[in-house]
Amino acid sequence: ERTGVEIASHEDIEDGKQTTTVTRPQIGTTALDGHDGDKNVVTDGKTTVIDTVEYKNVIPGKTYTLKGSLHVKVTDEEGNVTEKALEVDGKPVTAETTFTPEKSDGKVEVTFTFDSRDLEDKMDIVVFESLVRSGTELASHADIDDKNQTVTVTHPEIGTTAVDGADGDKNVITDDTTEVIDTVEYTGLIPGKEYTLKGTLHVKVTDEEGKVTEKPLEVDGKPVTAETTFTPEKADGKVDVV
Repeated sequence: ERTGVEIASHEDIEDGKQTTTVTRPQIGTTALDGHDGDKNVVTDGKTTVIDTVEYKNVIPGKTYTLKGSLHVKVTDEEGNVTEKALEVDGKPVTAETTFTPEKSDGKVEVTFTFDSRDLEDKMDIVVFESLVRSGTELASHADIDDKNQTVTVTHPEIGTTAVDGADGDKNVITDDTTEVIDTVEYTGLIPGKEYTLKGTLHVKVTDEEGKVTEKPLEVDGKPVTAETTFTPEKADGKVDVV
């Protein structure tokens, strides 16, 4: 324009030189157990889930925040699957990480730490993530059916085999010092953590109606007990309680 009069214009909707494209940031996540990097979360007082978030199309040098929360599946009477926030001690489990990317594409970890001892065995936990800058959500990843975002609660299991300590058979010979060795096979423990096996001896009791129950074995008026404390090198193994 000059003095209010248009002299020239360039208005070509097909002109690539005049065109820019809006590209929104994107994120995708992979959640794993923090102890051994698999999809099984072993119940513990301090459970760690690490969610690795891959991001794209962010601005290098700008500060972003990833806000994550843990969720569980809920199935109603009609079989419809929805979700709700996982709560521990009445509080939702959340975590966040603030980062300044050097490149537009990359990865960053969000770490969740919580007590999982009261959670149900085989419960699926799904991580939801939100990418935020200056209080505005730019991208999110919240799919309750996404296997990459899912980890599963796994309770430890034990099975035992008791034998006579003198000769390894199932017959305990009466003696003033009798030894019973119970070999306990365990699965799903956390290597490097300390555990204690507490054992008691019991006897069968049959009432007048033939119903079989049990009661603690007592010698000199005291129950017979034993315990062994150990630190497993692997998740699965064996230990003796004598």
